[in-house]
Amino acid sequence: MRRRTALALLGIGAAVLVLPPLVRRLRAPALAFEPLPGVPGFRRVAGGDVSGGDPAMIGLDEALQDTPPQDICADLFAAGTPADHVPIAYFSDARCVFCRALSPMLHEIEDSDPVRITWHELPLLGPASRRAARASLAARRQGAYQVFHDRLMGTPIVPNDAYLRRIATDAGIDGDRLLDDMASDAVTDQLARTARLARLFGFYGTPALVVGRTALLGSVEKWQLRRLIEMEGTSSEPAPCT
Repeated sequence: MRRRTALALLGIGAAVLVLPPLVRRLRAPALAFEPLPGVPGFRRVAGGDVSGGDPAMIGLDEALQDTPPQDICADLFAAGTPADHVPIAYFSDARCVFCRALSPMLHEIEDSDPVRITWHELPLLGPASRRAARASLAARRQGAYQVFHDRLMGTPIVPNDAYLRRIATDAGIDGDRLLDDMASDAVTDQLARTARLARLFGFYGTPALVVGRTALLGSVEKWQLRRLIEMEGTSSEPAPCT
């Protein structure tokens, strides 16, 4: 009798954990798409909560000059995405509270699903965001982008040189070069190109995603993202970026 009671309690506990997300998924309405104005071939779908901002706030007004990207696909997605993989562009801010949940989720999806993720820094939330973005992009030049992105995500203060050098040491890269590259034209140009994309796609906050042809602004649950990835991967329509 005790064994049956224990098994019953375990079953109830499992149901409590599993059923609510399953019920939400079954009750969720079908994804509704609409064309993305000014970006032929792309569409958008309603998203969740965002950490607000404005691409004009990243301190690159002169570099932006309201000019569109010359090659949207080249700026949006990294080259070399396998034909059987769905390209994903992810726009994040180190101080975005919703990005703190989405970044680890994307790591998991990248390890298990047929996707190729391009990580974009869109610092909209002040000096700490901008410095963290520059540090991550500078670290990319030494092959340590993900280390910096993950360590700086959620940073409550402006990362000083000593802290960035410490991360550089942990990542096995040159801290002096990192600090020099943070102020480089190459990093400034990358931030400007990302900001242009954000304006073009209407990303006024973070997180934001472009999954194949579909733009989504705001937080998203894992099952929703996987559903969108599956739809993009099995679509018979020609993709705008191939």
